[in-house]
Amino acid sequence: MVLFGPQVMLLQSTLKKIGFYSGSIDGVFGNLTYNAVINFQKNFGLAQDGIVGSDTWNALYPYLYGYTIYIIKSNDTLYSIANNFSTSINRIIAANPEINPNNLTIGSSIIVPFSYIVPTDLNYTYDIMQMNIAAFSTVFPFIEIGSIGNSVLGRKIPYLRIGSGDKQVFYSGSIHANEWITTPVLMKFIENLAKAYVNDSYIYGYRARNILSAASIYIVPMVNPDGVDLVTSALSEDSGAYKKAKKISEDYPNIPFPSGWKANIEGENFINFHLKCCVNRIFL
Repeated sequence: MVLFGPQVMLLQSTLKKIGFYSGSIDGVFGNLTYNAVINFQKNFGLAQDGIVGSDTWNALYPYLYGYTIYIIKSNDTLYSIANNFSTSINRIIAANPEINPNNLTIGSSIIVPFSYIVPTDLNYTYDIMQMNIAAFSTVFPFIEIGSIGNSVLGRKIPYLRIGSGDKQVFYSGSIHANEWITTPVLMKFIENLAKAYVNDSYIYGYRARNILSAASIYIVPMVNPDGVDLVTSALSEDSGAYKKAKKISEDYPNIPFPSGWKANIEGENFINFHLKCCVNRIFL
C-alpha cells in the first residue's frame, strides 16, 4: 500500500468529502488517515484493517466518481430517487438519456449522479484527470471527448468539447508543468458548466443553455502530462524519465527541482508549437 504521495491525497480528499477525515490533505498516510480508513471500513461493513485494498477502493468508488449505479425498486420514481441521493431529476435524466421517466422498469439499473467530481484540494495528476474525464463521460454523455495526440511518455493528451454552437472557443492548461493548478481549474469549469446546462441554471450570470447553443467550447486541460506528473510527485523517482529530468536540471542549479520544472519531460520547450499543431487537428 502506498504510504505517501498523490494517491494518498486523493484518499484523504475523498474521505474528507464524505466526512470521515478532518486533517490536512498532505499525502502522508499517518494516524489520522489510518483512523479515517478504519471508520470508513466499519461504516461500510468492510474488514477493519486500515488497508486501502480493492474492497475499500470499490466502496469509495461512488465518491471518487460522483455517481452510483442504482437498481430500480417497486414504487420508485425519479423524484424519490433524486430526493434520496440529494440530486436532481435533470441530472439523472442527463446521465440516462434512454430512460423513460414515466415508466421505470423494476430491476433495471440507472446511473445516479449525486456528488461533485473534480477535487481541488490536492496535487492534480494525469491519472486523477483521466479518472475525472471517465466520470464526465458517464454523468455528462453529451460532452465530446477525444485526444490531440500523445506525450513523450506515450500518454494520450485529451480534449473535451461542450456545446454545439458555431462560435468556437479554446482553452488549454498545464502547458508549463509547474502551472498544473490550471488543469483542475479548467476541469471544475467544465463540471460546473455541464451541471448548469443539465439543470437549466445560470453560470456567471448567463444561462448555460444559451451559452452552449451559441458556442462550442474546446478544452485541452493538460497539455504537458509528463511534466505535471514530475512536478506533482506522481512520477516515480526510480523511473528512467525522472532520473533523466533530474540530470537535465543539474544544468540549472538556480531552479528548484522538480517544483520549478516547466518544460516537457525531456526539458524541451516546444509545447506551444506542438499545441498549435494539435489545435488544428481539433478544428479541422
